[in-house]
Amino acid sequence: MAQLTQPGARTQVNSEIRILSLIGTGHLMSHFYNLTLPLLITFLAADYGYNPAQLGVFIAAFAISAAAAQLPVGFLVDKIGARAILFGGLALEALSVGAMAFADSYGMLVMLAITAGLGHSVFHPADYAIMNSSIDESRIGRAFSMHSVTGKAGSALAPITIAFLAALWDWRIALIAVSGFGLLTALAVASQAHILKDHVARKKKSETAMKRRPVRSTKANIRLLMTPSVLVLFAFFLVTTMVVSGIQAFGIFTLIELHSVSKTTASTALTTFLIASAFGIIVGGWLADKTTRHGLIATISFLTTAVILVVIGEINMPVFALLAAFAGIGILQGLVNPARDMMVRAAMPPGTAGTIFAFMSTGRLLGGAITPVIVGLLITNGMTDKVFMMLAICSVIGLATLFMPHKPDAKLKSET
Repeated sequence: MAQLTQPGARTQVNSEIRILSLIGTGHLMSHFYNLTLPLLITFLAADYGYNPAQLGVFIAAFAISAAAAQLPVGFLVDKIGARAILFGGLALEALSVGAMAFADSYGMLVMLAITAGLGHSVFHPADYAIMNSSIDESRIGRAFSMHSVTGKAGSALAPITIAFLAALWDWRIALIAVSGFGLLTALAVASQAHILKDHVARKKKSETAMKRRPVRSTKANIRLLMTPSVLVLFAFFLVTTMVVSGIQAFGIFTLIELHSVSKTTASTALTTFLIASAFGIIVGGWLADKTTRHGLIATISFLTTAVILVVIGEINMPVFALLAAFAGIGILQGLVNPARDMMVRAAMPPGTAGTIFAFMSTGRLLGGAITPVIVGLLITNGMTDKVFMMLAICSVIGLATLFMPHKPDAKLKSET
């Protein structure tokens, strides 16, 4: 009997690898494009003379557009399915970035940033809906972790790729080249759409065969978002992002100011944090599939992170200790990611993956926007030494949310 089931199991695993490769490549490109726009600032200022305020609006237009579209896209994913939306978003973002090479006015650049943001908004709602319906329960934690790692890979590849292509040819050619790769990825997603399952397709099939209940209504999903359990998870996403965002945005500056290290050493610490975070995500995905105690993993990670942050901010440390501390925080925050996704998955009713993960992604975007402002104000007011303490407090607040209810309301769970 075991021999009969093994080929089927291998086929399932192979199918899951193909699915994760497709959506993982798309996720990589979304993070790649997310960093491409800031990398354009130097070229746009040099070639067109745009001032910092104009360039700031250009970047903000992308971020605001992506954040504003998250929930509507999530509702749409739960209504019509994820596959076409994923293809459309990836194609729109790639075309928008490529078209920036031909933009002949500031207004056109801002409009393209807005359309790129709209395309960028589809990935988390669509990807998580597909993973939840396509990946076996025993491997879903590792799927979540690999999805996160592909995003980090896209962020890591963007600076070196854009710099290399711009030096080799021109920044406009660089945009066209990376846009072309995004379009090829979109075509690959479209050509392999039949292997990408989502809850909408499954329910339509079962309705035809068994007359089961219809896909949940958007109205029911909106009511779900207002329940305490979902709002707590939203706060959890927001606060956990604040810790990471603060380190990424001002880690180099604060280390130079507080510990009098060189810019190279501070940059090495940040790189160590990012690499360690990717390692932590991979380990966290394995742990998420081996245990259901995701809250315990997050609790240990938050408490230890808070202690390390306080130590960095209050104690003058040698370089090797700083690097070890940043590596430790990276691993711990990486462990939280798959556990966090699994807690959301456990709390959401069937048929709500697009809506719920879009809402959580909105919290993540808000956390990433709030922290640089707070940290910037602390530094401006001569309180650089309080930055790590503030991030430690955020970590403790994230821990506090774990002790609040994360289970969906039974009545809302049955609504359509």
